[in-house]
Amino acid sequence: MEMKTASIETARLLRKHRFNEPTTSYYDADGILRTVTQEEAACWNSPTYDKSVRHKVYAAPTLALAQQWLREKKRYDVLVDRDYLFGKVGKYFAKIIRLKDGAISETAHCRSYEKALEYGIKKALRTM
Repeated sequence: MEMKTASIETARLLRKHRFNEPTTSYYDADGILRTVTQEEAACWNSPTYDKSVRHKVYAAPTLALAQQWLREKKRYDVLVDRDYLFGKVGKYFAKIIRLKDGAISETAHCRSYEKALEYGIKKALRTM
C-alpha cells in the first residue's frame, strides 16, 4: 500500500502548529510536491532553514506521520472508523479525541480511509 502524502492545505496547518519532523518530500513556493535531495536533507526542517529566503516551503509528511505527530506532540488522537448499518458497510469517518480531557468530535463521512484521515487531521489542527 502506498503512503499518502498530506495535501498542501494540511501541510500549511502543520507548519502553523510547529510541525518539525524529517520528511522525504515538501511543497515548494508554487505548491508543487517535490522530493528532498541529499543536499537539502542535511538542513531540512532546521530553524535556520525555516528563516531562509525560501520560507514558503512546507514539509509534506505522510498522513501516518502527521497522525503520529498529533498524538505524541499535541495530544490529539485521530482515529478512522467505518459505519455499519443493518449489516452493510458504510462510509469512513474520523474521530478526534483530545487526550488531555477526553473531548470527542467527528468529521463528515468520506468515501476513502485516506480522505477521512486527512479531514480528521485538519479538524484537529483547526481546533487547537
